[in-house]
Amino acid sequence: MEEYPIELQHMGARIRAIRKHRGLKLLDLEDSTGIFDSEISRIERGLVKVEVQTVYRIAKALGVEIKDIFDYNGPLPTSEK
Repeated sequence: MEEYPIELQHMGARIRAIRKHRGLKLLDLEDSTGIFDSEISRIERGLVKVEVQTVYRIAKALGVEIKDIFDYNGPLPTSEK
């Protein structure tokens, strides 16, 4: 099995944390991004390489700026942008 950088795991964990903080399910993100929930799950677990465009689509669906996805230790965004 191919190993993925720790950064992908951090990014995925951050996406999951924001999604749960927003009270969204994987299917909610699927509906708003057009990305299958199974793919989003793999992204959240850091199991796939992700294009910037995909991260942008997820950030937009979560109502955050893309920089919030990469602010691993920052507070969870409180308001939608």
